[in-house]
Amino acid sequence: MPTNRSTVEQPARSNAYRPHEFDPTSYDWDDWEILFDTFIDVEGITDDNKKRNLLITALGVQPFKTLISVCKPKTPNECSYQEIIQKLRINYARVTFSSTERIKFFATRQDSSQTLTDFANSLRDKTVTCKFPNDFYENALITAFVGGLKNDHVRKHLMQQNLETFEQTLNAARIFESVLIQGSNDRNDVSDELAVMKIQKQHKHAKNVHHKMVCSSCGSPDHLRSQCRFRHVTCHKCNKEGHISKVCRSHTNTNHNKINTIASVTYEQIKEHPIHVPIKIDGFNVLFDLDTGSPITVIDKNIWIQMGKPILKPIKSVYNSFSGHAIPLKGEKIVKVNYNDQELDLQLIVGNENCNNILGRNWINALHLNETTLDELINKNKVLNVNSKITNLKHLIHTYNDIFKEGLGCCKMKAHLYVKSGVIPKFHKPRSLPFAYRQVVETNLNRLVHEGVLTSVNVAKWAAPIVIVPKPNGKVRICADFSTGVNQSLDIDQYPLPKPNDLFVVLNGGTKFSKIDFSEAYLQVELDEESKELVIINTHKGLFKFNRLPFGIASAPSIFQKIIMLSGLEGTVCYLDDIIVTGKTEIEHLNNLNKVFSRIKEYGFHINQGKCSFLQNSVEYLGFVIDKFGIH
Repeated sequence: MPTNRSTVEQPARSNAYRPHEFDPTSYDWDDWEILFDTFIDVEGITDDNKKRNLLITALGVQPFKTLISVCKPKTPNECSYQEIIQKLRINYARVTFSSTERIKFFATRQDSSQTLTDFANSLRDKTVTCKFPNDFYENALITAFVGGLKNDHVRKHLMQQNLETFEQTLNAARIFESVLIQGSNDRNDVSDELAVMKIQKQHKHAKNVHHKMVCSSCGSPDHLRSQCRFRHVTCHKCNKEGHISKVCRSHTNTNHNKINTIASVTYEQIKEHPIHVPIKIDGFNVLFDLDTGSPITVIDKNIWIQMGKPILKPIKSVYNSFSGHAIPLKGEKIVKVNYNDQELDLQLIVGNENCNNILGRNWINALHLNETTLDELINKNKVLNVNSKITNLKHLIHTYNDIFKEGLGCCKMKAHLYVKSGVIPKFHKPRSLPFAYRQVVETNLNRLVHEGVLTSVNVAKWAAPIVIVPKPNGKVRICADFSTGVNQSLDIDQYPLPKPNDLFVVLNGGTKFSKIDFSEAYLQVELDEESKELVIINTHKGLFKFNRLPFGIASAPSIFQKIIMLSGLEGTVCYLDDIIVTGKTEIEHLNNLNKVFSRIKEYGFHINQGKCSFLQNSVEYLGFVIDKFGIH
């Protein structure tokens, strides 16, 4: 009886536990294979024939037909388990290229509907096909996560943190986002009102209504009604005293003048260059910024002063800033306007604070500035802006022409190589040199001696052979093979190299990029006298000692990274001799370049202008392409 019970229960268990059927329209093969492997592991199935039979029965109709076809002339039952798995992989597994997947990975952006956790999980899923090395996996996740966030405030907050792991980054983002949500009722700060006045209708301003306690007379959140200068004015909408029409609660629809809204922004916020229009008013040449969003034309009070302070009439309408503040205006005046052989009498408003001269729609229409003339102005300004950018860059390069001179610079700091105690010097004979290279090598040796990089010596305790490395341009580079003894005898300088993720974060938000290339970077660093005795090469022309830090010394990268000292400069990253400079605007970019050039000059380096590229839309850096959209 026990035997019969056992024989009955075993089939029942086999029928109860079966793997999910593979259907390519429902399952990805890679995911299903993991599920199947888990099933046979749980069931304890180790026999390959049983695995094969179970696999065949778990296939859907279409995959089974495909298997029969790819197994011919054999049948599936005549193939081994591994053969069947391999054939199914070929037909159903994802075909991906890690380089392409990495480009897609770093271009991933958080959707408006995605939470931080959803976005993080989607990035984790994408890493499967990217095949990142283990030591770069965390950095890749952090870089893509920070660069792809939809909330600029969260991104900037994370960029200021020293986060080592992806989990730390995700938790920091969650915490900061919750703080932002908690304070979402606070009104968003309107940028510094430095002077560009743009005019919008009041219905646009309505989108920015906040929930803080505001003055009931004018709507400002910055003072109480008792302190408001509008508490005794009469509303144009309801004709009652104590408030202006912008905050009037009356539903009466009148034909009184509407209150316009003037948005104040900083120069840094203007993504495009303003379109300048020169116009003569009352005999004075004035340069206006064209603004089709403004219903009126406004000039700076300083222009009014230069015109001799002509008498102004009070302004009937009220104009508010984007934040709800009333814009102080001196008054208005009818002026004689001359533009393109036209002479008109037009209304002009004078600002009471420093501001840009705004050419609004009332003058645009009166002067017949149609699409054709506007396009001509835009194209003309584009040419002026491009020429201005080139001129500024040329001026900057001319200012620092010393660092662009041909030949090697010489850093004002000297490097020292530390030797382990008890080390015995190693002297190697010169290696045989192909006859075809002899003249080229001798020419290079003579050049390096002339430049002070090498000095001929008669005796030496240390000596390393040389290696000839052909260059793409047909020339050769002489390299010392210090792996023959010196490198093993050095205490390697442990100055840390920056992590790629930290560098990418600094470049985030840049719009243009400049790449700076040093002229034979390491050879611009002088060695102290003691260290020079360690770096001696043995050639067919005799012994030469390096006076400068040579390529091939194990400590060279860390020494150079420590000396270059560009850390702390805004919009600037440096990985060994690769320097990238950026900025959120062209002005900021050029300012950052100015600081970098100044630091390079201070330390005595030279850079190779022929290999530098300035103000580019994108650059290649550490194997990635970087542009204003992110890292690819």
